[in-house]
Amino acid sequence: MGDIRTVDQYGIVYALLPYKRNQDIIQVQLLDGGHYVACVVDGWNHPKELLGDDPGRQVATIVAQEFPDTYVAATGRDEKERADKAVSSLNASVEKRYPRYASCVASFLIHDSKKDDVIVSVGDVETYLWNGSKWYKPKEISSHWIDPTKYPSNVSRFFGCFERYIYPEFSCEPDVMTIPSDQPVLIATDGIKDVLTIRDINALPINPMKQSTEAIIGTILQEVSRRGTQRDDISLLVRP
Repeated sequence: MGDIRTVDQYGIVYALLPYKRNQDIIQVQLLDGGHYVACVVDGWNHPKELLGDDPGRQVATIVAQEFPDTYVAATGRDEKERADKAVSSLNASVEKRYPRYASCVASFLIHDSKKDDVIVSVGDVETYLWNGSKWYKPKEISSHWIDPTKYPSNVSRFFGCFERYIYPEFSCEPDVMTIPSDQPVLIATDGIKDVLTIRDINALPINPMKQSTEAIIGTILQEVSRRGTQRDDISLLVRP
C-alpha cells in the first residue's frame, strides 16, 4: 500500500507509491534551531533520449538534497526574491549534470520555528492547505499547465530540460507563499490527479483536527488502491 515513513519530531508522515518509473523523491531535512525543509519532488526524463528511468530520478534527488542548503544560503528583500535566487542557483547546478532531456517539478515547505512557514513550488505538484473545515488549493500556487499539443510539455515551470527554454513560456520561476507555522499541509505529486480530485479528497475522513497524519495518509492510499486508476507515481506528505 506504499512505503509510509514518519518524522516523529514534527508529526510529518509521507508515503511513496511508485507506479512504473519510480521517479518521485521525498526528503525532510532537519536543520538547526527547530527548522526543517520538506521536499516533494517529481522527476522525469525523455524515455528515448535518455534510456531508463534513472536520469529523472537523479534530477529529483539532486533537487531534494540540495534545495535546503541552497535556500538557507540565499538572501533577498523578501521570500519571493530569496526563493527566486535559490531556485535559479539550483537549476544551474542541475544543468551541469543533466543539461538536456531530464527535469523535475517540486514543492518545498520551509519551517521556521520563529516565523511563518514558506511554501516554494516549481511546476505541477499539488499543494493543499486546511482551512478549518476542508482542504483547498491556494490561488498562489499554480500547476502552470500548458497545452502539450502546442509545446513539448504539459507544464511550463520545472527544473532542467534546458532544451525547452527556447520557448519564453518555460522557466524555473517558483510560486511562493507564506502560511502560519501550525497550518496543516498536504502535498502530493501530480499522479494523485489521475485518481482523486480535491473534492474526492475532501469526501474522505481526513480531518487533521480529528485524524492523525498516519491515518490521513493511510486513508488516501487505501482509496487510491480501491479505485485502481493509478497511472503514475504518487507520493504524499502531510504536515499536521
